[in-house]
Amino acid sequence: MVPEKLKQNQKINAKFSILYKLLGISTFIFLICVITPSFGQENVLQLLEKEFKKIVTTARPVVVKVIASQNTPAQLPPDIRKIFPSENISSGIILDKEGHIATTTFDMVPSKIEVVFNNNKKVPAKIIGMDDLTDLVVLKTDNKLPMQVKKGDSDKIGMGSWVFTIGSSQGEHPIISFGIVSGRETLPAHPCAELIKINVPVSPGNSGGAIVNTSGEIVGMILAVLTEPNEFNPLQLPMQMWNSQNITFAVPIETVKSVATKIIKHGKVPRGWLGVDIEISNFGVFVTRVVKNSPAHKSGLLPRDIILEFNNAPVKNYTELRRRVGTASPNTEVILKIHRNGSEQNYTIKLGER
Repeated sequence: MVPEKLKQNQKINAKFSILYKLLGISTFIFLICVITPSFGQENVLQLLEKEFKKIVTTARPVVVKVIASQNTPAQLPPDIRKIFPSENISSGIILDKEGHIATTTFDMVPSKIEVVFNNNKKVPAKIIGMDDLTDLVVLKTDNKLPMQVKKGDSDKIGMGSWVFTIGSSQGEHPIISFGIVSGRETLPAHPCAELIKINVPVSPGNSGGAIVNTSGEIVGMILAVLTEPNEFNPLQLPMQMWNSQNITFAVPIETVKSVATKIIKHGKVPRGWLGVDIEISNFGVFVTRVVKNSPAHKSGLLPRDIILEFNNAPVKNYTELRRRVGTASPNTEVILKIHRNGSEQNYTIKLGER
């Protein structure tokens, strides 16, 4: 005879088998209904296409083309004049109705800047300030602007998030791309901003363009493209050997707005200054030189000190220390934990202005 417990298990397994079959059939029917186009209905790709167009249409008006030009000395020979860039095209994001526009730094010192809006209207603009630690610039036009940033929450943008990029290029129409966020990174060249890392292709002129979430909100600004060349392989074809992988980085919109607000108010971004030269050690940041009359010098820091913590937060490298000092306001008191001669001690330091 079959034990009672075994009979019960067989009944349960039979029920689950039927349930799995019904679930499989239901899933198959659902996919057929959704994906397969029927008369008078749209498939899922067509619906997605409509949503994509709606998102781009919503965000497009706040992205402008920025044309920076430079006068090349007329006395230079024509062949030499061609070497010097006379025009630089980039993108910008409208910040407010008063005519403020955020963009990135230029490859030249422009003698003239013009902004082209979504309706192809072109107006002059001027630089009111820039921040070299984030590579952000704020422009000002005399025109009242009808559209401003529909700001999203960039903190909700993380690994796996879907985003669009909208940036300028040669011609009247922008370059629009779609990609997926890989995470957050802090680059040594931009220590004061944690950047959004995106696997999306961008083109020349896209710098300063917008990162848009699936709600049509601006969540970041295109800042930099890091090119990683492929490893050399003698078995590769010649063209494959020259291929490289481009990774796009964007400044979160909260950082853009914060930096822009300070530039509009002060003409710059006030940042803290410590006054030390450093190297990396196994435990923290090794001080190699203390600048005379700097905040570090006045507080008693010495060469060969090792900085372990900044305001109770561990400091492991130069980029981390630079970011913490640079994002602190001048005249702010901070506490550094220092390792010196086998012992640890805290120093209170009043930061200067960078």
